[in-house]
Amino acid sequence: MAKASNLAKALLIVLISLVLVLLIAGITDIRATINALKKISLEWLLVTFLIVFSDWFTETLTVWMFAHSYKTNISLIYLFKNTLVGRFFSAITPFSTGGQPMQIAFLGKRGVEYGQAAAMLMSRFLFYQIVVTSASVFGLVRAYSLFAKKISNLALLAFFGFALNGFVLFLILLFGLNRALAEKTVSKVSKFLVSMKIVKRKEILQQRLLEQTRLFHDCMKQSAKSPLVMVAAFFIAFLEVWAKISITYFVGRSLGVYVPYLDIVVTQLVVFLIASFVPTPGATGASEGVYTLFFKYLLGPKTVAALLVWRFFTYYLNIIVGGVATAHELQRVAAEKT
Repeated sequence: MAKASNLAKALLIVLISLVLVLLIAGITDIRATINALKKISLEWLLVTFLIVFSDWFTETLTVWMFAHSYKTNISLIYLFKNTLVGRFFSAITPFSTGGQPMQIAFLGKRGVEYGQAAAMLMSRFLFYQIVVTSASVFGLVRAYSLFAKKISNLALLAFFGFALNGFVLFLILLFGLNRALAEKTVSKVSKFLVSMKIVKRKEILQQRLLEQTRLFHDCMKQSAKSPLVMVAAFFIAFLEVWAKISITYFVGRSLGVYVPYLDIVVTQLVVFLIASFVPTPGATGASEGVYTLFFKYLLGPKTVAALLVWRFFTYYLNIIVGGVATAHELQRVAAEKT
C-alpha cells in the first residue's frame, strides 16, 4: 500500500512539473523548443548523464568514507543504492525532508545502528552544506553583476535562499555538537509520541533513542578528530556540488549552445538558492519558473528545451532510478519477513 502511495505521489509530481514545462513552452516558442530537441547531441547527453552519475557517486563515496571510519560493515554498492533511495524520497517530499530518514530506516534494516547511520548521513550533509553555502557567496556576487539590471528583487530572492541554507548549516552544527540539546530534543520527541499514543512504553523508547543519540554524537566526535577524513569529505563534497551546478552547461552543449562556463554555474547557484526555500516536492513550480527567468538571458530561444532536459536529469531521473532502487529494497525487506 505504501509502495503504491509513493508511486502515485511521484507520478503526480512529475505530471505537474511536465505540465508547467509545457505551459512555459506554450507561452514562449514551442516550435523552437521542438526543433532544439530534435537536433540534440546524444554524445553531450551521455556526458551529462556521466555528470549526474558522478553526483550520485560522490554523495555515496562521502557516506562510505564516514561509514568506514566508524568501522561500519556496509558495502559501497549498497550505499550507492541507499543514495538512490534517498534521492527518490527527497524528490517526493516537501523541502526534500524524506530522503535521509528513509535512508536511515533502510540502513537499520541492514543491521547498521541508527545512531551510526544518522552520523554517516549527517556528516556528509554537513560538508555538503558548507560547500554550498560558501559557493553561494561567490555565486551571488558574480550573478548580481549579470542580472541586477534585468531581474528586480534579485538580491532579496537570493538572500532568502542563502539565509535558509545558512540556517540549516547552523542547526546541523548545533545539534551535532551540543549533546545536551540533542538529548533534550529526543526526550521531548519521545514524550510527544507517547502523548499521541503512537508508542506506549515511554521508558523503553526513551532509552533506545538516547542510546542512539549518544552513539550519533560519539561518531560525530570521531569524525571531528580525523583531519584526513574531514579534508577528504570536504573535497568530495566540492566535487558533488560541482557536478550539480555543471549539469546545465553540458545540457546547453547538447543543444548546440555555448555559454561561458562560469556564467552558467553562478546562475545555477542562484537558481538553486531561490528554489531551495519553496516547500513543494522537488521545488516543483519554482524550479521551472526560476530556471526560465534566469537562463533565458543565457540560453535564448533554447531555454525551455534546456529546462526540459535539465529537469529530466536532475529530477525525473532521480524519481525513476530511485523508485526502482526503492522498490527493489522494499521487496528484499518483505522477503526477509516471510
